[in-house]
Amino acid sequence: MNGKGQAIAGFVVSIVGLVLGFMSGAFSLLGLPAAIVGLVLSVVGRKKLVAAEQPAGIGTAGLVVGIVAVVISAITFFTCGLCVLCAAGVAASL
Repeated sequence: MNGKGQAIAGFVVSIVGLVLGFMSGAFSLLGLPAAIVGLVLSVVGRKKLVAAEQPAGIGTAGLVVGIVAVVISAITFFTCGLCVLCAAGVAASL
């Protein structure tokens, strides 16, 4: 796959990870790996585009969206996990 294709794929997968990251529960669990894959694809695609002296704007956009998606997905996943643990603790004490 060429650099432009990888950069576009990374951008699209990063957007999917971002959308899934904003959802709660199992969707944020799916959003975190998707965001990481999008981030990696964007970095590799951007590196190939820069090496070929082509515009790397889509790779940079995928990189930024991927970073935001990883952060949002991680926060959502861990805060929902804490919520579930608290609810389980209350249910166990009843």
